[in-house]
Amino acid sequence: MKRREWGHLRWLLVALSVMALLVAACGGDDDDDDDDNGGNGGSVTYGKAGFKTVEVAAGAPVKIGITSVTSGDLKGLGQPIVDAAKLAGEGKTIQGHAIEWVVKDGQCSPEGGAAAATALIQEGVVAAVGPICSGAVVAAQPAYEQAGITHVSPSSTAHKPTYPDRGDVFQTFLRTTYSDDIQGPAQAAFAYKTLGAKTAYIVYDTDAYGTGLRDAFRKAYEKEGGKIVGSPEGYEKKATDFKSIVTNIQNAKPDIVYFAGFYSEASPFIKQLRAVNKDVKFLAGDGVKNDEFTKGAGADAEGAYLSLPSPVYTGEGFTKFSSLFEKATGLKVDASPFVAESYDAATVIIMALEKAASKDGDKLKIDLKKVNEEIRKTEIDGAAGKIKFDARGENAGGETPVSLFVVKGGKFEEAKQ
Repeated sequence: MKRREWGHLRWLLVALSVMALLVAACGGDDDDDDDDNGGNGGSVTYGKAGFKTVEVAAGAPVKIGITSVTSGDLKGLGQPIVDAAKLAGEGKTIQGHAIEWVVKDGQCSPEGGAAAATALIQEGVVAAVGPICSGAVVAAQPAYEQAGITHVSPSSTAHKPTYPDRGDVFQTFLRTTYSDDIQGPAQAAFAYKTLGAKTAYIVYDTDAYGTGLRDAFRKAYEKEGGKIVGSPEGYEKKATDFKSIVTNIQNAKPDIVYFAGFYSEASPFIKQLRAVNKDVKFLAGDGVKNDEFTKGAGADAEGAYLSLPSPVYTGEGFTKFSSLFEKATGLKVDASPFVAESYDAATVIIMALEKAASKDGDKLKIDLKKVNEEIRKTEIDGAAGKIKFDARGENAGGETPVSLFVVKGGKFEEAKQ
């Protein structure tokens, strides 16, 4: 190679090296987000969020959205979550501006979640609690990202919201609950080791929550040494006739039936199952651990095992919240899951808004990017325990996040793991 050619090549290599360094340095907002709590060891990259600064008029309230389920079969899950979120704002303002809660019914469906997000954005919310169901979250995420609206779910546990199909993580999504990537393995270990169930039959809701929990349980259960018998069977929401699935379960003769769905379908399912099989064990997740399940299933719920992706609450924050919630709603705090997480989701939003907002005369300016940043660096001892977010928006509070229960006498009792 001639000297001149080598000189040109050397300068080209130097230029490429400099460009590589610049790309690494300008990688966006994820330069310090390598603490991937999901365990894949890779760095996190975000999609482009439409953050902007919004103005709140003199005397006008600051609007915060809530997407829950306020009608239909799952109202027993969704309404307490709304009530808990609102409690977090009692007696509080944002730089002297009142808080206005704007509630939309996401119907625990992709269509409902997307429609609710669009409506909340159009009504001028600056942040939101929810959606509460994973299928609704996945459908709502693109709209929230485009608008730069940070939303914190108290109850979406599926894998997909923090590991989206597109690869880039939604910067505007966080959750105060824990992922099924934690709940599924804990359930599997409980079924195989504690209950001694060596074979399992899986029944699941075909939405993002049901399929995610199905996959997490199945993978972990087989790793434990368990065997899945039959083919996992999916059903659509509002299903009431499970006779064919029950027949298949009878033919497969499993030690345990694993149900990944909600109480609205679990109640008729377990009644039909118990009509022909009183002995097979039944295990389900957070979507079923609700007083509405024991009411709907009656005596057939007896002996059912349920889990929550959260520790058994004992801290000072929970004690204080429990008293507030029960006084305000007349409900026992353990009657429905995720109320403590909802209170915490609203709390971190309010704290962030207070820091991100700035006075402009009698008006208020809110930098939506700063709202997101303030939420992401929040660390509190909340009603549901320690809240601390990792780069994906997962709650990485560090406490043992799965608790298990058994129905005895129509009540939920903590089960030994």
